[in-house]
Amino acid sequence: MYPDLERQVLAATSEVWLAFRIFDPDTKARSDEAKSLGLADWTAVLRHVIGRGVNVRLLLTDFEPIMADELHSGSWATFGALRAMATALPEDQQGRLQIIVIQHEGELGFGMRQLLRIAVGFHLRGLFRKIADAGQDVTEYMRDRPGLWRHHRVNSAGRPVHRLGHAPRLWPATYHQKFAVIDCRVAIIGGLDVDERRWDDRRHRQRADRTWHDLSVRLEGPAVADAAAHFSDCWNRELPRFRAIAEHWTNGTDRDLALDPLEAITRMPSPPAAIGDAIVQTVRTVSRRSKKLFAIGPRPDVMEIAEAHRRLIGSAEQLIYIEAQFLRYREAAKWIVARAHECPALRVILVMPNAPEEVAYDGDQRAPHRHGEWLQTQALASLRRALGPRLGVFALAKPAKATAEEKEFTADRGTAFGAGTVYVHAKLLIVDDARALVSSANINGRSLRWDTEFGILWEDPAGVAAFRRKAWSQLLASEADGCTGLGDGLRIWQRIAEANIGLPPPERQGFIIPLQVRRARRFARPSWFVPDDLV
Repeated sequence: MYPDLERQVLAATSEVWLAFRIFDPDTKARSDEAKSLGLADWTAVLRHVIGRGVNVRLLLTDFEPIMADELHSGSWATFGALRAMATALPEDQQGRLQIIVIQHEGELGFGMRQLLRIAVGFHLRGLFRKIADAGQDVTEYMRDRPGLWRHHRVNSAGRPVHRLGHAPRLWPATYHQKFAVIDCRVAIIGGLDVDERRWDDRRHRQRADRTWHDLSVRLEGPAVADAAAHFSDCWNRELPRFRAIAEHWTNGTDRDLALDPLEAITRMPSPPAAIGDAIVQTVRTVSRRSKKLFAIGPRPDVMEIAEAHRRLIGSAEQLIYIEAQFLRYREAAKWIVARAHECPALRVILVMPNAPEEVAYDGDQRAPHRHGEWLQTQALASLRRALGPRLGVFALAKPAKATAEEKEFTADRGTAFGAGTVYVHAKLLIVDDARALVSSANINGRSLRWDTEFGILWEDPAGVAAFRRKAWSQLLASEADGCTGLGDGLRIWQRIAEANIGLPPPERQGFIIPLQVRRARRFARPSWFVPDDLV
C-alpha cells in the first residue's frame, strides 16, 4: 500500500485529499518513483507535488487531549511539521496545503463532564506533576498539545500546575477512517495509516512489536466519486468546528493557532468512467453529538458498515472469512450464530491478533483493555457453543524462535508457542468467494456505532475468489493450500495450525497458529464503568 499510495500521489495533476487517523510525515518513502526523485519521506513527497501545482488537503484525526495526550501531541506535531514545510515554499505555493486536525463532534454531555470533573482534575494534576518531576521543558512539552493550554499554568517555582476552571470538554470518539482520493481518479481505502510503526512486508521479519498485518484496496471507477463526496462532506462539516475548537483552546491563554489557509470544498470533480465488471458500494459509520445531558458518547447516525456486516453474514452459505483486530460487538456474534443455525454447512474462519497491541507489547492492563478482552471472549464463547468444530479462530506468529527481546512480551501474549506474534490490524470480511467488505472499521461498538469509518463493499465472484486465494497463500505459505476450495478451507487451516504448534518455529508452515483464547480469558475482566462502545 505505501509505495502504491506514493505512486498515485506523485502522479496527481490537480487534487490530493488525504483522510487518516495517523499521518506521520517522517514516514520513509518506499516507491521507486519517489526514490528516483530523491524524495526521502512523506514531507518531501508532499512538497514535491505541491511544487508541481497540486492542491493537497489533509483531514487528520485529533485525539482526546487530556486522556490521550501523546496521540493528541502526535497529530499536532504532524500539523506543525507540514505547516513549517509549506511556509518554506515560495509564496504562491503556500496556499496549496490545507490541514484540518479535528476532534469528533461526539463529546461528553455537560452533566457527565461535571460528574467526571474531580477525577479529570486529579488526572491533570498528576500529568503536570509528572512533567515537572521529569524536568521537562514546559514550553516544549506544550508546543504540540493545544488541548492542554487552557488547563495549566506555571507557578512561581516554574512548575506546571493544573489551572482550575470549567469542567474540561472530553472527546471519547474519533475519526478512525484511513483513505485517500487522488484527482477523483483513484482512491485507496482500508485499515492502513501512514506511519513507520505500520510499515511491514509479507515476510514479517521484524521484531514482534514492529510487525503489522493489514489491508487497503485501490479503487478506480465511478465509486471513487463517492469517496470524494464523503471526504468533501467531512471537510466542509468540520471546517467551522475546527476554528471553534481552536478558539476554545486558546481563549484565556497567550497562545495562538495559525490555521489558515483553509477553504471549503465548493466544486466536485466529475465521476470517472466505469472500469471492469465489479460492483462497489462505499459504506460509512457516522455519528453525531448526543444532546443528552449525561451523554457518554455520540449517537449513531449512519451505520452502513454495521449493516454491511449483517447483510453479508446473513447471505453466507459456505464460508465466512474474517480478518479483524477486534471482535467485540455482541450483535455481530449473534448474526454469525443465527446464520450458522440456518446453514449447517457454513464454516467460519477468524484471524485476529493474539492480544491487543497495547497489552501484548506494552503490558497495559488498564480496565478498558480488560473489558474489551472480556467482550471478545464472550463473543468467541458464544460462537464456539453454536458452531463447535465449524469454527476456527487463529492468530499469526513469526516462523522464527522468539528472540531475547521478544521473550519480554511472553507474559502479555506478545509471543505464542515459542515465537513472536504478528499483529493483525486488517478489517476484512469475505463471504462465499463472492462478496467482500474492506474498511477501516473494527468489529466493535466504537467502530460500528461511534467513530467515523469508511470502506467498500465489493461484489465480484472472480475477483474476490482470486483475492481470497492470494491472501490465504501468503498466510499459509503455500499456493496449493491457499487455493483450497471453500468446503475444505477450515479443515486445511486447522491441520496447519495444529501442526505448527508441535513444530519448532523455523519448521512451521506459514504464520497461522490457534488463538490463545484461554490466556485471553484469564486476562479479561468486565468493568461496569467502561462503556462497551468505548472499546
